[in-house]
Amino acid sequence: MSSESNTSTVTENTLVNQGLLSSLTPEEKKKCISLLIATAIMLVFHYGPAIPGLEPNGQSILGIFFWFMIVLITNSLHGFVVGFASPVLVVILTDLKIGEAFSAFTGDAFFLAIGAFTFAAIMTATPLGKRITVWITDLFRSVKVPRIFFGLSAADFAISGFLPTVAETGLMLPLAKGFSSLTKDKEHLPEVQRMNKGLFLLIVGLMPLFTSLLILTAHFPNILWAGYMGEIGHTITWTDWLVLNLPLWGLMPVVFIYTVSYYKLWKVEIPGAADEMPRLKQQLGKITWPEKWALIALGICLFLWITEKYLHNIGTGMVALILLVLIFLPFSKIKFKEISPHIMWDVWILLGGAISLGTALFKSGAVDWMVGLILKPVEHVIIGLPAILILIVVVFVIQIPRAGIVSAAAMGAMFIPLTMSLGPELGFNVLPFSLIVTNCLSYAFLLPMSITAFFIAWGASGISMGEVIKFGIPLTIICNVYTIITMAIWLPLIGYPLMM
Repeated sequence: MSSESNTSTVTENTLVNQGLLSSLTPEEKKKCISLLIATAIMLVFHYGPAIPGLEPNGQSILGIFFWFMIVLITNSLHGFVVGFASPVLVVILTDLKIGEAFSAFTGDAFFLAIGAFTFAAIMTATPLGKRITVWITDLFRSVKVPRIFFGLSAADFAISGFLPTVAETGLMLPLAKGFSSLTKDKEHLPEVQRMNKGLFLLIVGLMPLFTSLLILTAHFPNILWAGYMGEIGHTITWTDWLVLNLPLWGLMPVVFIYTVSYYKLWKVEIPGAADEMPRLKQQLGKITWPEKWALIALGICLFLWITEKYLHNIGTGMVALILLVLIFLPFSKIKFKEISPHIMWDVWILLGGAISLGTALFKSGAVDWMVGLILKPVEHVIIGLPAILILIVVVFVIQIPRAGIVSAAAMGAMFIPLTMSLGPELGFNVLPFSLIVTNCLSYAFLLPMSITAFFIAWGASGISMGEVIKFGIPLTIICNVYTIITMAIWLPLIGYPLMM
């Protein structure tokens, strides 16, 4: 009787297990396997033998970083979960405190992102996005996608001197959302999918970065590099920065042509826009009070962003929170419950987790260890090569560990001192070597999480991580090679020879 009972229990358990397995779709099974592999790799790093030169915390955090990347690439877990899980794993597997592991969740970029996402949601949930889209389309008198992209890129450039990169991204995201909403119910069309992908990546992610590199005060690594130069006797003014980086202006048409060509948008028009625009104008009618108030609130915050450090010391993230308060004041008639479903909560939390993890990588010494691991074997080989070839090797070697750092501040703090000490070892003058390498590290699109603006654009676009990596790798190579060659020619011409 006992044997029969045991047999029956085993059979029932087998059936249950088979039922559980059979209830999973092939895609769900693939996600489960990917999650198990990611977790196994993380645990091998944490519990495995000590890696020479790497502190225990750094080794564990490196394992968590690989878990993070595998889970995102395979889409094994929702971005909302991954954003919280990565710093939680840091707390569990290392001796970092909660405040350190979740550092980005109190940072400017995190608060700025929620302000941008909320305003973008207003663009989607109200007629404001479509209304602005119609205004811009009328201004350029065209429904051709490249011409609209050109107009939005020009708008990016116009505000780049006043706003930091991520603030500029926050301002352009609602416009991109507005254009995206114009193609509602046409999302199945291949040209619409390509247009929306190019729209978010170019206008929200890339142009804010490319324009900010031209202005000393628009990108944190620019300011940090100038500060370090000042400490060794090279005073860099706002005008000096423009002159030193003159070749970078050529990258704006490069990224525009690359994106439009990559997504085959040269001859694409906004589908049905020619017929729909007149009808849409009539349907929209006059601008409503909630829309007017949203624009007034944005105008107030834009003024606060531009006048930061001149009239006040309110950071960009706090200004974004002021925007939220203004938007939802009772007299605005903008209802939070109507806007909330359109806010990208998952991307917001994922951004916080990604920046926190990148900061932990930097502080634990894991990034420094990766740089040394990759650079030392080639350091003796590259000495004696032409200067441009040495720069190419150094830049692409450092791009690998740099890829995991989302924060521009962390990137600058880590790599600018490194380049300043590495340059003389390789026979370079400090200023041209460190400037070229630092600029190249800002053109980092190997992973979506390598640049905050690019990360936000990727999250808003709905593109898979694999696809955005495929888009970003050639762009990284093009931009880095262009920067190295043009600046290696330009800097000696204006009195800054490369070699000592």
